[in-house]
Amino acid sequence: MSTKLIQNLKQKYQGKNILVVGLGLQGGGVGIAQFFAELGAIVTVTDKKSETQLYQSIDRLIQLSNKIIFHLGGHYVEDFINADFIFKGPSVRWDCPEIIEAQKKNIPIEMEMAFVVTNYPGKVIGITGTRGKSTTTNLIFNVLKQNGFKVTLGGGLPGISTIEYLKDADEDSWLVAELSSWALSSFHRAKISPHISVFTNLYPGHLNYYKNLEDYFYDKEAIFQYQKEEDYLVINKSLKENFLKLGLSFFDRHAPKGAPGDFQKITSPRLDKNFCAPSLLFFSKSDFPYPLTYLKGEHNLENAAATLKVAEILKIDKNKAVEAIKNFGGLPYRQQVVGKKGNVIFVNDTTSTTPIATIKAIDTFKDKKIVLILGGNSKNLPYDQLIKQLDNVEKIVLLAGSFTDQILDTPEVSFTEKISKQVYDDLQKAVREAYRIALDLKNSYVLFSPGATSFAMFNNEFHRGEEFNRIVNKIINE
Repeated sequence: MSTKLIQNLKQKYQGKNILVVGLGLQGGGVGIAQFFAELGAIVTVTDKKSETQLYQSIDRLIQLSNKIIFHLGGHYVEDFINADFIFKGPSVRWDCPEIIEAQKKNIPIEMEMAFVVTNYPGKVIGITGTRGKSTTTNLIFNVLKQNGFKVTLGGGLPGISTIEYLKDADEDSWLVAELSSWALSSFHRAKISPHISVFTNLYPGHLNYYKNLEDYFYDKEAIFQYQKEEDYLVINKSLKENFLKLGLSFFDRHAPKGAPGDFQKITSPRLDKNFCAPSLLFFSKSDFPYPLTYLKGEHNLENAAATLKVAEILKIDKNKAVEAIKNFGGLPYRQQVVGKKGNVIFVNDTTSTTPIATIKAIDTFKDKKIVLILGGNSKNLPYDQLIKQLDNVEKIVLLAGSFTDQILDTPEVSFTEKISKQVYDDLQKAVREAYRIALDLKNSYVLFSPGATSFAMFNNEFHRGEEFNRIVNKIINE
C-alpha cells in the first residue's frame, strides 16, 4: 500500500467538505465518495437522478451511510458554494449553473482521472480517440499483464473506479487508462498528460455537447499537451492531416541515440508554449500484419498496431506482444457475438453511439446478411455516409428517437423498402422483430449497432447492452 501517499491525502482532505457531483451508475461516483469518506472527509453526494434510479450505487455505499450525505433528485447551490473541494462526474457539464457559481468563489473543482494521474506514484498510459479507446486500452493492459508488469486497468470503463488504485500503487505500478474528451477536459486545468499517450483516431463526436470539432479536439489534445521530454506520444498516421488542419504541425528532429520509432517535434499556435515530444511514434494497420483470432474488422488492426507500438516503447519482446494481441478475446458490447439460434447470430454493438461506429460495424459483417437494429437519440453528427452504408444490409429495424427521425426525413430512398413498418420504443419488441426477419435469411446476423444514444429508454449504452443480451439469451433458451 502506498502509505505515504494516503497519509498525505488524509492530511489534506480530512475534515474537509467534499462535494461529489454525479453519483452515476458506473462506479466512478461511488468510488470517489468511498475514497474520501475513508480519508475522513465530510462527503456530500448530489445527483439529478432520484434515489430510486440510483439505488444500486447507493447500496454500494451503505456501510458508509453515516459518513455520507445524499442530496438526490436535484442540485442545491449551497452544497456547491460551501464545499472545500468539488469532484465532478464526466457527464456533468462545466457550464452547469451550480458549477459556475462554485467557480466564481474559486472553489477547486476536480475530476477523477486528472486527480488520479496527478497523484499516481507509478507510470500512466492514457488512450483517447473517438473510436477504439476501450479495445486499445484492454489490449495494452493485456500485453503488459502477460509480460509481468504490475498493471491495473482504469479510466472510463464501466464498473471501474480508478481512484481506488491509489491505495495500492507504488513507483513500479502501471495504470492503463481510457480517457474520454470529458475526462481530459480537467487535464487542461491540472496541466498534466500521461507518460505514454495513445491517440487512436478523430471523428466528429459529441457535437450535442461541443460546439464544433475544434472544441472537441481541444479537450482531446490535453492527452499530449503537457507531456515532458521523457514522455511518448503514439498516434494514428491518418491523424497527421487532421492535426495540420487544426493548427498542429509536425517537424523532423534528430532522435536520441538508441531511441525507438520516429522522433518529431510538434508545435501548435493553439498551445501556451511549444510542445516537444522526443518520442512521437506513428502507427497504421499495416504495422500489424498478423491475423487476429477473435477481433474482427480492419479498425481492430489499427488498435493492434497502436498496442504493438506501446510494447516497443516498453521493450517487450515483439513475439510475446504479438501473441497476446492476436489472442485477445474482445470486449463486451463491442461487436460482441452474444449467441446463435438456428441460422441467426446475434451481435451486440451497443457502444456504437455514432454513425461512423455503425458504419464500421456494418463493414465488419458486410459479407453476411445483416438485419440491423438502428436508432435512438441524435448526437447531431453527420450521417450521410451511414445512409450509403445501409445499402449493405438486408433489413433495418428502427428504435424511436431524434436520430431515427432524421434518418426517416432524409431524401434518399434507396433503402426505404428495407425498413420495418414500425418504429419501436421497446427494445424487446425490436429484437424479436429483427429475429423474425432473420429467420427467413441464410447465415443471417442480427446486428444491434444503434449509431445513437438512448437516454430516453436507458441510463446509458451499457444498460442498453445488458438489456439486449438478456433479451437474446431469453430467445436462445426458449
